[in-house]
Amino acid sequence: MPTEGKTVAELDLDDEHITAGIEDTLQEAARRLLSVPGGILIVLSDDAKVRGVIGYKQLLMAIDKEIDTKSAKCGEYMEMDFLEIRLTDDISDVLEKIRQRSPQAVVAVDNNGDFSGYFSPSDYQQSRKIVRSLKNLKL
Repeated sequence: MPTEGKTVAELDLDDEHITAGIEDTLQEAARRLLSVPGGILIVLSDDAKVRGVIGYKQLLMAIDKEIDTKSAKCGEYMEMDFLEIRLTDDISDVLEKIRQRSPQAVVAVDNNGDFSGYFSPSDYQQSRKIVRSLKNLKL
């Protein structure tokens, strides 16, 4: 495969997201999400495993249903349609998985399955450029 060796670990996965715990309130989720405009909130368990994601859509739906955001927990309103990828995964393989599945979010985990970063839409675009460049160079 021409892009072998270019892995997820080579991308900057530290931007465009923030984390919260399953037991954190939706009010806290909203506060944190406001600090990352256009980003996403990754919901983690106490042992750093990804349990879901919350974006603006989930928050707005909760508000529309007049949920008490001061008591409702992230774990109750998170989206669970996410794809876990490993830092060691080949970028071209990841792009193919995303195309096949079209998840709401893509999160990177280390070899222990602990959260390592968010594969954002801009990471997706960067990855496509890398794969195209490597194919053009026949690397």
